[in-house]
Amino acid sequence: MANKKKTSKTFFDYHPDFPRDKSHLIQLCLPREKMNNKKTPQFPLMYSEKLDGVFCFAVCDTFSVHIFSRTGEEYLSLEHLKPELYDISKTLCTDVIIFEGYAKGVPQPTVSGWCRDTKNQHYEVGAYIHDALSLDEFWGMCKTRPYEERYQALESIEDWQYNYRHAFLVPQYYADTWSDIEKAANHIWKIGGEGLVVRDPCAIYNPGKRNETMIKIKKDISYDLKVLSLQEGTGKYKGMTGALVCQFRDGKEVVVGTGLTDAQRKRWWSEFFYDEVVGKIVQIDAMTESTKGVLREPRFKGIRHDKTEGDF
Repeated sequence: MANKKKTSKTFFDYHPDFPRDKSHLIQLCLPREKMNNKKTPQFPLMYSEKLDGVFCFAVCDTFSVHIFSRTGEEYLSLEHLKPELYDISKTLCTDVIIFEGYAKGVPQPTVSGWCRDTKNQHYEVGAYIHDALSLDEFWGMCKTRPYEERYQALESIEDWQYNYRHAFLVPQYYADTWSDIEKAANHIWKIGGEGLVVRDPCAIYNPGKRNETMIKIKKDISYDLKVLSLQEGTGKYKGMTGALVCQFRDGKEVVVGTGLTDAQRKRWWSEFFYDEVVGKIVQIDAMTESTKGVLREPRFKGIRHDKTEGDF
């Protein structure tokens, strides 16, 4: 018998009086290339590996746990995570746990699809935890503890590897110089990882903002862009999608023809399936951005089902 599709709610259905909209619900990482050097926090800084998964946060109350996306849509396919998230919440006397939904070796678009599945459970996804807040701290009703203090509370939980099968604490390290951070990033890239997240240990939680208190460092630059239209291919791609036309900075457009599979090219050129990508937010990686604002060697990474707005 086929599984029944569940009906999901949003964070705002459970918390209708919440003071922020979905675009300002959580704190986001600032790309290193957008840093204002005059606002760089003082060393030592904390850093961790940037996992290529899906941002999630869980709200745990007395009787239930709900897991949401960065914009507040509820994930219904991660029931196996809830008992452990509940236990961590009660151990810390906190309410909101922020984590990456991640499965080692699985592409981010696949994990994203698993998280959004409303029919099936996906036990492959683990909760890789990097922050925990009280609901008042998340809500903005009180002064937030510094990140270092919040992480130390998570770290104080004993025997993570023995007590939890699906929840993992993301290791944090300290760096005294940018050279230390560069060495750590190069090590991650060498073993095939995506990059680092660098944090100011003294920073409070900054929902809805991208600033120098939480920076992501990736080998390539990466933007989340809105797809405006499709271009037909030529040669062997005649009658298929040749490229995505994406909205970029200052009204410019970026044409991206690399990174698409043959199956995607065929499917999206169809009048029945083009809207699976047109109008959606996609991740576009590139080697560099020129001084004229041109992306060098842009390539399609995947649809960001967890986002509704592009970077520009």
